[in-house]
Amino acid sequence: MTTTPTDAPASLTARAITVARRHRDTAPHEFADRHTFRLRWDRRAITAANIATALDVGVDAVLVRDDPDRHHGIATGTTPGDLIEVTREDGRCWYFIQDLTGFDPLWGWLLLGPCPFCGATAVPIARVTSLADLGAHLDPDSDHDSNDTAPDPFHGDPGHHQYCFYAPNCGARESHLHESSGGL
Repeated sequence: MTTTPTDAPASLTARAITVARRHRDTAPHEFADRHTFRLRWDRRAITAANIATALDVGVDAVLVRDDPDRHHGIATGTTPGDLIEVTREDGRCWYFIQDLTGFDPLWGWLLLGPCPFCGATAVPIARVTSLADLGAHLDPDSDHDSNDTAPDPFHGDPGHHQYCFYAPNCGARESHLHESSGGL
């Protein structure tokens, strides 16, 4: 049974148990290894606290776990990136990854959503540093069409389907770039 923050009890003890169960159910290996990989666990706790503050949600609504698609590092020294899950009041989730293009990756995130080209469900679609950024992206009455301005990490993100023009190492994109540069 996975418990969401919307049905979390009010007492600190009950909330702590609920969050521990949610971590254990969602990411059992990471939760079991939290004391072995202390720096990773601490960094993820800081990330959870920061995004909870930025989005004005309880930290018990945030879970940070291994990203199955994105890894950081070089060659054999890679580690999984962080996939940040923020549970909404209706029980559904928003997913974020850290925005590594800024000065401070602890205070910038990329909202994941659908690619309008390949239909992949989790590619960077908006840069978010605050509740206002998220609101600007979600606002249906805005004059700004958020689909027109995907953040730079959208291009080449491993969340795209392999045949997508924006997938990493996409042959169609490389062919197009080769043709448009005069065959260089």
